[in-house]
Amino acid sequence: MKTDDASSSHDAGSSAGEPRYDPRVLAMPFNERTVPGVLARTVARCPDRPFITFGSKTSTYAEFDRDVNRFARFLESLELGTGRLAIMLPNCLEFVLAWFAASKLGAVYVPINTDYLGEVLCHQLGKAAVTHLMIDARFADRVARVSEALPLLRTVILLNGSEVDAREAIASLPSRLRVVRAETFRSFDCDALTVRVRHADPHSILFTSGTTGLSKGVASSHCHVVSYALDFIEINHYGEDDATFSPMPLFHVLGSWLAVLPAVICGTHVAVAARFSASGYWEDARRHGATITLGIFSLVPLLALQAARADDAKHRARSFYIGQHDAAFEQRFGVRIVNAYGATETGAVTFTPFGERAPEGSCGRAHTEKYEVRIVDALDREVGPDKIGEIVVRAREPYTLMDGYDNDAPATVEVFRNQWFHTGDNARRDEAGWFYFIDRKKDAIRVRGENVSSFEIECAVNLHPGVLESAAVALPSPLGEDEVKLFVVRRLGVDLTHEALWDFCAARLPGFWLPRVIEFLDEMPHTPTHKIMKYRLREDLEGGDARSFDIRTRLAAARAGD
Repeated sequence: MKTDDASSSHDAGSSAGEPRYDPRVLAMPFNERTVPGVLARTVARCPDRPFITFGSKTSTYAEFDRDVNRFARFLESLELGTGRLAIMLPNCLEFVLAWFAASKLGAVYVPINTDYLGEVLCHQLGKAAVTHLMIDARFADRVARVSEALPLLRTVILLNGSEVDAREAIASLPSRLRVVRAETFRSFDCDALTVRVRHADPHSILFTSGTTGLSKGVASSHCHVVSYALDFIEINHYGEDDATFSPMPLFHVLGSWLAVLPAVICGTHVAVAARFSASGYWEDARRHGATITLGIFSLVPLLALQAARADDAKHRARSFYIGQHDAAFEQRFGVRIVNAYGATETGAVTFTPFGERAPEGSCGRAHTEKYEVRIVDALDREVGPDKIGEIVVRAREPYTLMDGYDNDAPATVEVFRNQWFHTGDNARRDEAGWFYFIDRKKDAIRVRGENVSSFEIECAVNLHPGVLESAAVALPSPLGEDEVKLFVVRRLGVDLTHEALWDFCAARLPGFWLPRVIEFLDEMPHTPTHKIMKYRLREDLEGGDARSFDIRTRLAAARAGD
């Protein structure tokens, strides 16, 4: 799954036996696809089954539902109504309670990345017209610094911290804001609410990761969110015998819609870690009996860097979702890396059918039962097999794509031009119908009249044992079009030179793909979900220091030696 990245796709294997997968789940009527609705049906069916674990605390479905009702009545007392509740919390039970409680009230929840502050935080809270904000008490000073620019914000809900912390947090916030403690929700009644939520009603605003600039708020209906979770269930053949382990943040699609919601739909158990730990990942998965483990593609090399252990593959997990195919990783950890292609705005629009093998580099076939998927040229004309163009998507049923970009009509009209959602990603499709991600359109590099894939350059460079991660960007050429600049972070303790890396590239890449400039960095600029922010790298393309290497220097030295 892209979200917003893409990589090669492979099927889920089964080291724990064939899962008890019920394809009838996928036939859920569209008018039943609401977050409160799927929770109510599972609570009625298996109230005492373990649902969600944080640390040493596990809640059954019935316990969770009672607490959701309490939290909903608490939010009701704060006059949330059908307003907008931003949640800026680390992974914890209260995050999920607040999310589901807002959904039961018919309100919109707006998850906010816990690393955000300053202009980014202000932009998202303001753009989403947030009225209520739930935060960890440690973040109060961040909110205080931007609160004057947020006239619609009227209530702040504080979680965690001592009484002293709470008093300090309250003192830091403007007096116009009503500030309450989240812990008081437990004093409210736990009876079921009578609010009726429709599948077409607004559910959430999730901001894009901002890898190419200012983030946009993806406005989604209940139907879109539940349909996305059903994509995950179909791709993984997820059933009642499965259990999920996720270290992904709950403000991210993977941590919420694809970890928590599939469990709710199927009545299974999900364990949510406080944060990602490379050293403890498989031990946590083992301890929770997980059959499906979650991460993103950039976590695969981080896990592979850990010292080998005799029990690396001694667990129940059959799948790692998601990542770029890595045979050595799969062999060592006894799982299959599963991938699909999609985005927060769409769902999983391509994937490899369960039990099949995709060709190397493919991100699957089109999910034709739910989506129309095409590759088009700059004028939105469909191109033939093996021609590179932009992936565009159209849903076969209403409310299964996003509703639009919140408070951004121009961006919404542009992305849905000609009645197709434009992903902003270039790809090709072969004669057999397999799709191959090429690059983000904004990351494309044009060299000597040819389109060069930064993604494919990075895949090749990352094979070097001394490279931790890399990013290829377009470097404007004085001769017109582009040349390639490569940013590289070396593995700790590795003495990799510019010359050695360039020679490695020269043996593996076409001549016009080779980087003209290589720059070593101590670290990449990342989003909090570990995506490289290439726009930050482009801000100072000619600002390299002594660590930079220009191929013209190498060529001049070679000529001098002839």
